[in-house]
Amino acid sequence: MNCYDRHYLKIALPAALEGLFMILLASTDLILVGALGSLSVAAVSIFLQPRLILLCFSRSLASAVTLVSCNYAGRGEKEPSADLLKKSLFLGALALGLLHGIFFIFLEDILILMGASSDYLPLAMEYSPLALLAVYFTSLTLILQAVQLGYGNTASIMKTNICGNLLNAALSFLLIRGLGPVPAHGVFGAAIGTAAGTLFSLLYAWFLLKREGFFHGGRWIPDTAYFKKVGPLFGSVLSEQGSERIGMVLFSRMAAGLGTVPFAVHSICMNICDIYYDFIMGFGKAGMVSAGQAVGRGSMADWQQYRKRGLRWCLLLSTAACVSILFFEDSLFSIYSSDPALHVLAGTIMVFIALVSYPEALALWGAGILRGSGQTAQVAAYSFLSITFLRPLMTAFFIYVLDMGLIGTWCALFIDQVIRASCAAFLVNRLSAKRGFLPDAG
Repeated sequence: MNCYDRHYLKIALPAALEGLFMILLASTDLILVGALGSLSVAAVSIFLQPRLILLCFSRSLASAVTLVSCNYAGRGEKEPSADLLKKSLFLGALALGLLHGIFFIFLEDILILMGASSDYLPLAMEYSPLALLAVYFTSLTLILQAVQLGYGNTASIMKTNICGNLLNAALSFLLIRGLGPVPAHGVFGAAIGTAAGTLFSLLYAWFLLKREGFFHGGRWIPDTAYFKKVGPLFGSVLSEQGSERIGMVLFSRMAAGLGTVPFAVHSICMNICDIYYDFIMGFGKAGMVSAGQAVGRGSMADWQQYRKRGLRWCLLLSTAACVSILFFEDSLFSIYSSDPALHVLAGTIMVFIALVSYPEALALWGAGILRGSGQTAQVAAYSFLSITFLRPLMTAFFIYVLDMGLIGTWCALFIDQVIRASCAAFLVNRLSAKRGFLPDAG
């Protein structure tokens, strides 16, 4: 292990562990709600797509802020990031506040559009309004943490999010089933825990950035220079995020149409799949930050080293994940549900979860390198093609033409990940062969 591995892992491991702990602690809601029955699982899960639609805007702005910040970090500059952070936070608070307000007004209609059925819609409406507020808190936190990520300070991000999710887990445990004098609140208790945990993360992230001096100097009102710098990056990432949401909404809508029990199985299996996805995403973030800092320094040698080390770590960790899931598949699913009807459907899907760990890791590795190298439009282009068009078309073909049911949805997901991984790997290798996109490349 050389200096490149150490620097790469210094960024990757806290980000990966933060993602792992976040998904595990966030899974607490689903695990605890799972004991209430498949209707409660479906009621909580149906809000996932509206949540992710909203987060695609804040994640796009946060990604643009990170990409600009990591260039500043590569040149050893800090003052411009304070101005960048203030303007982004001001813009995000206003625009995202308006968007969340629209979602609140039409919340029931949106849930029905996502595929909510009448048997669990009342439970979904009990959970979703407060969960919507939690999404707003999360959106602002993402913007705050974007600067920390650009400077490679993933340890602070990990600390913030783990503390917030521990609070969420504790309150959910107390309020979902009730304990002692505290009455049971069911899915509404899960929403209370989520809102409290996300509010804590927002306030703690603000405190850390203020202590580190990122609120000293700069202005709050965005100007023309800000939009010229952030706008193109935001547009490219939003195109990618937006296309992914469109595809995932259609994908989830078709899965929800299979019925309450298959959708409950699908939701649990997606949550299990997201455990490794959120973990390996930390390595994708490390690739983006390392590549962006190398671009800021104008060092092709550093860029090549981080590309190789990221690929090596992703392949190694995917092998470990694949073997572990295949070996412990029944035990993993049993954590979420002991319903025999759900277990019958889940066996084959767990094999898909194990195998998809390879292409999803390669897709995140390649996308991170490309974004850090300023190639956000390329990532948006192939993501749009694969997620928005190909995945829904393949899902519809497998479900409605071949009548493959739930297995068909996971066949489509696997092929989509393979397509994205192949595109990312091809574009990274082509960029590596160019050797002329950095100032000092010869």
